[in-house]
Amino acid sequence: MNTAEQLRNRLWDAREAASFLKVSRSWIYARVERNEMPYIRVGGLIRFVPSQLRDWTFTKDR
Repeated sequence: MNTAEQLRNRLWDAREAASFLKVSRSWIYARVERNEMPYIRVGGLIRFVPSQLRDWTFTKDR
């Protein structure tokens, strides 16, 4: 796997997801708490699969 593929496949944290969506981290955490956006838990951490978040932005009215 080359570097570009690794970057595409890396999970995002709330800061990166918020930056991508141009919203605050508190907005992200509120949506996660209400289960309104795709996320996964890695241990106690909330992470986002970039491709799922991109798809969600096009299918869900934020």
